[in-house]
Amino acid sequence: MMVANPELKKIEKTLKPLNFPTRFAVELCADCNLNCSMCHHDRMVRPKGVMPFGLWKKCADEIAEVAPRTDVWFSFCGEPLLEPELLLKMLTYGKSVGLRSLSVNTNGMLLYPEIGKRLLETGIQRIVFGIDGFSAEVFEKYRFGAKRDVVYHHVEELLKMRAEMDEGPEILVQFIVMDGNRHEIEAYKDYWFEKGATVKIRHMLSWGGQFETPLDIPAEDRIACPWALTMMHVFWDGRVPRCPGDTEGEEGVGNAWHDSLTDLWAALGGYRDKHIGHRFDELPDRCSECTDWMVGAAQRTRPDGTTFTVLPTEKGEL
Repeated sequence: MMVANPELKKIEKTLKPLNFPTRFAVELCADCNLNCSMCHHDRMVRPKGVMPFGLWKKCADEIAEVAPRTDVWFSFCGEPLLEPELLLKMLTYGKSVGLRSLSVNTNGMLLYPEIGKRLLETGIQRIVFGIDGFSAEVFEKYRFGAKRDVVYHHVEELLKMRAEMDEGPEILVQFIVMDGNRHEIEAYKDYWFEKGATVKIRHMLSWGGQFETPLDIPAEDRIACPWALTMMHVFWDGRVPRCPGDTEGEEGVGNAWHDSLTDLWAALGGYRDKHIGHRFDELPDRCSECTDWMVGAAQRTRPDGTTFTVLPTEKGEL
């Protein structure tokens, strides 16, 4: 699948040096209940654990003070609903200190109705479900360990509860396009539009070159990586990796327990400058294998049929 080069050039025009990341990913826990084929999780060797509330409080307080509109995502290398009470506590605290944009990514298997109801009441902006197939055969091929009917039921129940509220989070179902599921996209869209969900279609990540993807952009058309230039991640133990492709934290710069997020972001400034300056030959070896700069924009379609393309540098995208 070729991503249009003009689209990448449009994305690059939005990239610029930032004093603070526009998106901040929180690894509430580093474990997962699934073993998805497109995810690096089963290859991870670093220790798994759960983020202490005190660490989140430190991060949330700083983000609220420095850049309260930062998109904060409970996502990355684990399933946040393995720790539902901690997730709810963290979201509630984030809203209480003034964070404007809080989101949760989940595989949906553990979002039982009683948890879903409380999640809707936290005041977050969006809930994203990773659902990469319409039929059970296709869905369970990619989301190994999940049950299609269970996940679909959980999302449908959440959509019903959301429909009864005057206001609440946007609920998205995300479809990562791969060779074996692209034929189900239209049936998938039709089904979820009828249920009231926003459908997000996106390309597959290589996770720093750990996976081959069907994306194929000539090297001379390479752009600065939007993920590296806009996002900061914090592992459950406070370590900050260089970028989302540094899934083991081998090239990180410090720890959020001891350093401010602002200082940690600044410490990675030289790395981002090389991207912006197209000095790609000076980047870490991992960057020569990574194709995530190719991913391009995601397409979102609301139930009313409104379709729009969201650049990875724009608000709400991850």
